[in-house]
Amino acid sequence: MRPPDRSLDELWSRPGNWGLVYRCAEDPRVIVPKRRRWMGWTINFAHPLAWPVLVASVLIAVVPALLALWWRPWSAAAVLLALAASIAVLVIGSRWEATRRRG
Repeated sequence: MRPPDRSLDELWSRPGNWGLVYRCAEDPRVIVPKRRRWMGWTINFAHPLAWPVLVASVLIAVVPALLALWWRPWSAAAVLLALAASIAVLVIGSRWEATRRRG
């Protein structure tokens, strides 16, 4: 059973859930805001999907740029466009996961 949205902030704000990484088995979110919310998001490493999400995030960030380099190694614009698109996908996906309504 998932906690209501108002208790997600209570889980998130507990100091015991924060260390080098965020770990809270009671929090159903895979991606949560960082302690300083303006800095973006982080992964809840107590969630079963944490490692697959981390690997997928790295692949989303790196593979398009590598493909752009492989197809046209002389085109810096293609590499930058691929990186910008990757970052946009990661930011939009992280924001959606961290703020969507549950339950």
